[in-house]
Amino acid sequence: MAVYRSKLAVYAVILESTFGGGGVFTDADVIEATADTSMKPEVDSIERKGVCFSFVPKQKLAGKQYGSGTFGVELIPAVDGKGVSGGKILRVALGVEEAPGDGTGAFIGYSDAGATPAFEIYEAKPGETGTAYLYKLNEPCADQESLALKQIYGCDTTDSQSLTFTGVIPNNVKLDFPVADICTLTFDIGAANFITASGEDVLTSQCASQIPYVGRNAKFTVDDVTYEAKDVSITVENTVSDRDGITTAGIVDKVITQKVIKGSFKVTFRNWDELDRLKNNYQGKLYLELASDGNKFAVFMPAVNWTSVGVEDDDGVLVNSIEFEATVPNGDAYEGAPILIAHENA
Repeated sequence: MAVYRSKLAVYAVILESTFGGGGVFTDADVIEATADTSMKPEVDSIERKGVCFSFVPKQKLAGKQYGSGTFGVELIPAVDGKGVSGGKILRVALGVEEAPGDGTGAFIGYSDAGATPAFEIYEAKPGETGTAYLYKLNEPCADQESLALKQIYGCDTTDSQSLTFTGVIPNNVKLDFPVADICTLTFDIGAANFITASGEDVLTSQCASQIPYVGRNAKFTVDDVTYEAKDVSITVENTVSDRDGITTAGIVDKVITQKVIKGSFKVTFRNWDELDRLKNNYQGKLYLELASDGNKFAVFMPAVNWTSVGVEDDDGVLVNSIEFEATVPNGDAYEGAPILIAHENA
């Protein structure tokens, strides 16, 4: 008889030392996945195109194999106090993570002067020491990191089954910041290969006891006017090119050729001047700050250009509904970064 596996999978994520190289997974690599997480293995069939009639039997062959799916996590501090759950995926999706230290890291909620809170992420300059881990986009031609992701099913070693996806690159990452609710990260992921195994140790989750992040500040500033933003959603879209080769898996590398940062939010509508200000394409800033038991997580886009602006009814209140793209700001205050993401541990 078949055994129905009712136990949800345990997921662990590591950075690969080389593309498709996998690595060793430990309990510390396990992160809590949301119910909509779904990774699946896929194998393309090789179709034989020789001259033969349909009634002649022919054997299909397994060809290129890969993986794809979605991966969702609550936004929570990592158990070791050095990151967030899903932080490795966030790092690869964006491209760069800098730890606090001389000339790295960031200050959350400070202006460039480093004194008066101005709802910004102030990137530490050489000679200064930032207090927050900082994620930002790769510079052109910078090295691209990859991930290995393991799904483990079963209750103990005797019945465990696992799928390990290697050469994993996020196609996009979506950050949702609802009002007075848990913030989430959702990743669309593509893998270059997958490996099956059984009889492995079942890893243990490390994050269930952590307090998730909830929104604390959401500020949109345009033309020196600041609004409280709500229902903010941000997506970093990566255009990923599979570089194929004659190998077992068929994919020898994944290259991100383009990044687009876009999103949406709402602000309370007060008069038509506000709509005109947005319609005339004033460039704005968007800042989000979240809290988790003294920990901070913040997102800052120093140059936001709207792509669509409307007025709608939101439970009896008129609001501006804004869709936007983040662009590179003028000047070098943020070293050309269209998005900065930082977390600071208590």
